Amino acid sequence: MATGANREILELFVPGRSFVLTTHVQPDGDGVGSEIGLASLIRERGGDVRIINNDPVPRLLDSLATETKVEVYAAELHDRAFHDADAIIMLDSSVTQRLGSLFETVRKSPALKVCIDHHPEPDEFWDLLLLDTSASSTGEIVYGLYEAQDGPLSEAAASALYIALVSDTGRFRFRNASPRAFLVASRLVAAGARPAESFARLEEQHSEGFLRLYGQVLSQMETRADGRLVILRVPLEAIRRHDAGGDDLSDIINRSLSIETSRVAVLVRERPDGRTKVSLRSKGSLDVNRLARAHGGGGHANASGIVVELPLEETVRLLLPELEALAGT
Repeated sequence: MATGANREILELFVPGRSFVLTTHVQPDGDGVGSEIGLASLIRERGGDVRIINNDPVPRLLDSLATETKVEVYAAELHDRAFHDADAIIMLDSSVTQRLGSLFETVRKSPALKVCIDHHPEPDEFWDLLLLDTSASSTGEIVYGLYEAQDGPLSEAAASALYIALVSDTGRFRFRNASPRAFLVASRLVAAGARPAESFARLEEQHSEGFLRLYGQVLSQMETRADGRLVILRVPLEAIRRHDAGGDDLSDIINRSLSIETSRVAVLVRERPDGRTKVSLRSKGSLDVNRLARAHGGGGHANASGIVVELPLEETVRLLLPELEALAGT
């Protein structure tokens, strides 16, 4: 990562300045872990910082937010904070559409707009962009800021950044699990991150309702293109019946790719507001990120997401031709 870019970011963090950190809609382990890790660094350097997101922290990540409060945006409570901040920093996405209802508030703020991200093709919106597409995760980039300042890394920050890294590398099984990712992981463990506790947070805290929903979704999965495309539907009624609204469903779609013939998987989840959250996964060189970006989403070549302004089944019909074409290549 460019030392100059790190220095430019670090020079922002001086005593007396205020910062608002945020991440993309439907925050994940990398987004939340990076926010908490960066918030710790800013406080150590004397800055004032708040984390304000469009959506709540997923239930499995609640324990990450015990020392650092993560707030859910409400205009009447938070617009002043965005307006008065010296800088607003978005982590783990540069796509302004993925700010959700925060976008207009961020756009209108006189604050410096900063983005720290590892996804390709950034939006041309940011006053200052720290982008490293070779990084496994945004958490890895934030760790690079600690390296650049040669300062202390608290156990809480190390744990948050470790969660960020293992989340975005799929527990070190995705193609982005680089030598650098393993090196950073080892240094985070040396600083106090505990892999066994991190695994328990991510994998052993599911509700009974989540497992019942998991079974229902898999039992009703659809395959197309001679088994190369897997379609998983999660209707709102099922989420409510199993009381699994706060659960991260990414493990369900990841599991579907264990089918030998599968090449692409899509999970469509009905939202209470009538829109549909789409998660995309692929194997090998098949790039689902291009499809996601064409519909206003984004992510990685093998793992991306979209929020579509249509009901669940209409979303499936909209995306199906592109998905079948991709799975068939």
